[in-house]
Amino acid sequence: MKKVFGIAAMLLALAACNKIETNVQPVENNEGIPFSATISVGNNATTKALAESGSTIVATWAVDETVALIHNGVKDEMTVSAVNEGVATITGTITGSPSDGDAVTVIYPASAADGATGKIKADLLHAQNGLLTGVGSIAANYDARKGTGTLKVNGTTASLNGNMTLTNQFAIFKFTVKNSNASATINVKLLTITIGAQNYVITPALATSELYVALPAVSDQAVRFSATGSDSKTYTCSKASVTFASGKYYQSTLKMAPPITVTWNNNDITGSGNSFSKDGVTLTAGSIDFDEKNFEENGTFTTTLGNFTKIEVSSVSFIGDIYGDGNGIKFVFTIEP
Repeated sequence: MKKVFGIAAMLLALAACNKIETNVQPVENNEGIPFSATISVGNNATTKALAESGSTIVATWAVDETVALIHNGVKDEMTVSAVNEGVATITGTITGSPSDGDAVTVIYPASAADGATGKIKADLLHAQNGLLTGVGSIAANYDARKGTGTLKVNGTTASLNGNMTLTNQFAIFKFTVKNSNASATINVKLLTITIGAQNYVITPALATSELYVALPAVSDQAVRFSATGSDSKTYTCSKASVTFASGKYYQSTLKMAPPITVTWNNNDITGSGNSFSKDGVTLTAGSIDFDEKNFEENGTFTTTLGNFTKIEVSSVSFIGDIYGDGNGIKFVFTIEP
């Protein structure tokens, strides 16, 4: 689909219009029968942004684009054969012995469709290149829309029975990567977005500070970002309780910083009582032997610097508690600011 993009919300609808016929008969033809229908794009949508207001993303059809037509577990590809004032005519051959009234699913683009399930491919968004337009971009692969309806079969031709609306399945983001105080951009060569147990890996052809990403809608979830900069350093940030909707376009500035590393060597850990603090990290336990470096009775680590991503303890033994036993101990904390 040829697209004209502004900075905006995307919630696009497609409707199928068909000529009404009479004397409808089921057709049993494994070789397929001609299919033709018209579908249109609605360009008016509301705007919602995380960081700033947007305007509009406009989509227009292009001849030779393909959509998937799925029924009876069979996937057929239909081609946009003509475009007239935003209305596209799609044509092709429908197989699988179509009958009048059969349930049908239409998915754009055809490459996004899983013909066996009639759904968007489960792994479609897992690897992206950060582009809005061009080869391998959101416009080419991830501007996925889906609609359901029924077939209208008349003799030896088929169409859609009534109107069909195709709705966007994903949210689209423009991420701008900056340093922690947003005073400068960071060019990244890899961005990993983690939502729940799923990673979405964005690998631009060239390091850049602006990446366009399609993501599934979420409600009140934590999202973690990890980037590898053009300087090969790792930068991270997290957003808590995030909610965004399918069919919307969002802009978000990622204020990222390298992880903080705090190291406690054996001789650093001195004092008395049941807690020890150094460099923004505190260890608290029911009992601490500072000479032997033994920490017992439900110890905890806390930090004022951010969130722990890794805690490493070396030269110790573990028996439910942490025991240095006078042999030396070392803690290394990795913290996401």
